[in-house]
Amino acid sequence: MLTYMEVHLYFTLPVIGLLFYILKPFHSKQDNLKYQFLTFMAVSTASIWDNYIVYHKAWSYCPTCVVAVIGYVPLEEYMFFVIQTLMTVSFANLVMRWHLPNFSIGTNVPVIQSIFIRFVPIFGLLTVAYKAWYAAVPGKPLFYGGCILWYVCPVLALLWYGAGEYMLRRPLAVFISIMVPTIYLCWVDQIAIRAGTWSISLQTSTGKMVVPHLPVEEFMFFLMINVVLVFATCAVDRAQAVIHLYKTESIQRQKKTEAPFLSRMSELAWAFCLPDQMLNAETLKNLETSWEILKKSSKSFYTASAVFSNHTRLDLGVLYGFCRATDDLCDDENVSVIKRKEQLALTHQFVKELFSQKTNTPVIDWELYSRELPSNCIMAFQSFTRLRHILEVDAIQELLDGYKWDLDRTPIKTQQDLYKYSACVASSVGEMCTRILLHHDHREKDDWILARAREMGLVLQLTNIARDIVTDSQELGRCYLPNEWLSNQELDLISKGKVRDIGEPRLLELSKRLIFDADRMMVIANEGIDKLPPHCQGGVRAACNVYAAIGDVIKAENTTYPTRAHIKSLGRSKIALLSVYNLYEKNKQKKTRQGKIRSFIVE
Repeated sequence: MLTYMEVHLYFTLPVIGLLFYILKPFHSKQDNLKYQFLTFMAVSTASIWDNYIVYHKAWSYCPTCVVAVIGYVPLEEYMFFVIQTLMTVSFANLVMRWHLPNFSIGTNVPVIQSIFIRFVPIFGLLTVAYKAWYAAVPGKPLFYGGCILWYVCPVLALLWYGAGEYMLRRPLAVFISIMVPTIYLCWVDQIAIRAGTWSISLQTSTGKMVVPHLPVEEFMFFLMINVVLVFATCAVDRAQAVIHLYKTESIQRQKKTEAPFLSRMSELAWAFCLPDQMLNAETLKNLETSWEILKKSSKSFYTASAVFSNHTRLDLGVLYGFCRATDDLCDDENVSVIKRKEQLALTHQFVKELFSQKTNTPVIDWELYSRELPSNCIMAFQSFTRLRHILEVDAIQELLDGYKWDLDRTPIKTQQDLYKYSACVASSVGEMCTRILLHHDHREKDDWILARAREMGLVLQLTNIARDIVTDSQELGRCYLPNEWLSNQELDLISKGKVRDIGEPRLLELSKRLIFDADRMMVIANEGIDKLPPHCQGGVRAACNVYAAIGDVIKAENTTYPTRAHIKSLGRSKIALLSVYNLYEKNKQKKTRQGKIRSFIVE
């Protein structure tokens, strides 16, 4: 005989444990709200409904197979309300987290089309609920099935109003999120019914089986409840995305701590009821432009960013869009140096104008910038304004100073010059990324963590320079190695793009010198990752370790300097996966090696 508690111990709780272990590196405070709210709703409504149908003998349990009974329902059944909610919602989180919910919001859908898509299914669901209510007569064959339908259909109608169009833009993810938990729970149900743990009354059901020992009503119950849970997950995801995009601009400055639960629920209700057409389409369009820049320019960072929470990932993408757009302004060889310097000066003006204003919504003369800057750059700038309350202006100006260094072709004469340049183009971005990570954990700035982030930027920039000695010489005629390391003849060869003529052993010597310097810095820089918010640590480790592993490729070479050394796809995946769960250990070092930010972000 299989007891109800054994069903949980053998079949449901291990799955919950596995899902939560898989999701642990990605778990954020936005997920907490989702779990808390949906579990509360499931337990509070299902408890009343289940007591009602057990009272009317729709299903029964073996008295010796349960620990205790509360009302008419076993204790383990109340546990099941929580378990099914956590199982389905966590699985839906795992399936859906790889695609930002913001891009499933359609502000440009015609209102008539939206009304049709929303209200026709709602009318159908409410009609089914009405008919099911009258069909669910106690003691009759349609009772159990009717009770399921009148219980879930009104809820589905409400959820469809708030998230129906959103879900239609993600059909595969929604389908998988519903069907996988449904099939698994039906299999568990089949085992329990066969073992006599509980049984379904033939008097209040149709007696039809989907498969042996699985009544059609049980299949319908698991399917419909999972549909509700997945719809609710999508509704919360969409509402949180709307709040993050459209409401936080005016309250970020005041929000030093997480808002109370009731306040957050009030915001969710506001966002849930807000139709897509009432949202600012330009905000989404600008965001999509920034994301397309990221997707096209750095597949590595685009992939690695998926391990961060939705809000963090979005803002990191916006930061990337700004960094990439400004970097492209300075690197565009089709534009004269004088023109590029003018554009850089205009970018300085934009940053100064943005950060000098004290209002919640900055007032920018976009026409002025549009006359001189490309359209995709303007869109990236417009998205970037949302980070004004998160970032400090000094780090942004430092990044722009790094661009000026390149435009002026200022030589790197000493090792200190190398560190100064790297601080401009890499440490600054490391600091900005870290400020975003801390902000989304509602933490005040931490100078120690920011210092470690800046050191990590140096580590990654040195790795980047070591990797690109040949590429920088042949394509840019530039040398980022300290001139004091080189002879006049070597400098002349590098400036003419003939860097290979200095000899393979010499190239390896120079590149390894940079890598060993990066290794030395890594010992301290790596400590900062452990102090980041838990849901960010895995993503930072993965991003940094994948990039820093390039140094191992260079160090492993003994004869020929590899042009743009890289890690093969399988190797990158392995390092990233192990890093996310903090299992990656490189060479016998006590600490894992991490990597770069700007050279990783702006590849």
